Amino acid sequence: MWSSQLYRSEAKNKGIPAGTIHEAIVQSERLIYGDPSLPSILSLNHLSVRCGVHYTELRTFVARTTVDADERAFPYEKFSIRKRSGGRRFIYVPNRSLMKAQRWINEHILKPIKPHSASYAFVEKSSIMKCAAVHCGSSWLIKLDISDFFESVSEIQVYRVFRKVGYSALVAFELARICTIQTPFRSPREKFRQWQVRSANHKISSYNERLLGYLPQGAASSPLLSNLVMRDCDAALSQIAARFGLKYTRYSDDLTFSSSNPDFGRDNCQKVIFEAYAVLSKAGYRPNARKSTVIPPSAKKIVLGLYVDGAAPRLRKEYKDRIRQHLYFIEKHGPVRHAFERKFDSTWGMKAHVKGLIDFAKMIEPDYAEVCNQKFQRIDWPV
Repeated sequence: MWSSQLYRSEAKNKGIPAGTIHEAIVQSERLIYGDPSLPSILSLNHLSVRCGVHYTELRTFVARTTVDADERAFPYEKFSIRKRSGGRRFIYVPNRSLMKAQRWINEHILKPIKPHSASYAFVEKSSIMKCAAVHCGSSWLIKLDISDFFESVSEIQVYRVFRKVGYSALVAFELARICTIQTPFRSPREKFRQWQVRSANHKISSYNERLLGYLPQGAASSPLLSNLVMRDCDAALSQIAARFGLKYTRYSDDLTFSSSNPDFGRDNCQKVIFEAYAVLSKAGYRPNARKSTVIPPSAKKIVLGLYVDGAAPRLRKEYKDRIRQHLYFIEKHGPVRHAFERKFDSTWGMKAHVKGLIDFAKMIEPDYAEVCNQKFQRIDWPV
């Protein structure tokens, strides 16, 4: 059990200055009496001990520099994948030490903090099915999308998350730097005032940057941080939904509003979209108007790839067809030939892909998935 008297006594015996002891007690008690589930972090060096990453490395991540002046100050490996909607999505994989620090922050600081109840992605014991189930039986659907969701979250927004739960200004700043990526030179963000650093850090000049960093896709801490940064937005969007008699959910960058009233109408839908766009834009997000859709009572209701026109979410016909075709041709031509013709890297990669499709189906329609799984098990897979 925490005892400030015992802490003060032991610290004095170790020759620690009285001012440092007092500040450490203040910071510790701010967390202990605010949210005792969160770990106390008194400094970057203290974080180094707790997460098991050398202080020098953490300092370079925060300052966005390197130990060796000849090396590039970029502790991420960058690659891209093609988006189904067109364009490319950039993924940043942190180096081993940065990944270790981010995973520690994610596990010990971010996981205990609850996101808004309307948020379903990246939440333990939640799922696509639970999110879609909220909108089952709806007459009208409004589906909105946020462009470049992670990349829209700035370093200062991440800093505010850590400050809000009780960490000191310096520690919150250092945690935010560890969890964000440096904005590259000659970035289009230079044109926007919200990405410009407005005042220099006069106490630690090595921490100065011209532009704010942002959340990288690929960091272990980014999903939960994106949820926590969105809490105020989720609250405001929930209030809009309540005012119009709607249900609201968010699954990462997919926002859904639904009404069970068949007379809700397109005019009301447009009003909801207008107000939702205003909330998102004010928070620094860019709504993807191309993906915003209004689905009237006469159209098929699909949320997160699932039918929601009945009492419970169902798999789409196209999804079932994919599983059926794989199993049919594997049985007809054999796994090796089917993997070659479908351009899989290996037979085992194809096997894992089909198994993943069936496992997802099991979460939505377990009886259907069981029939598929029996066919899957009867296949003569190569050893």
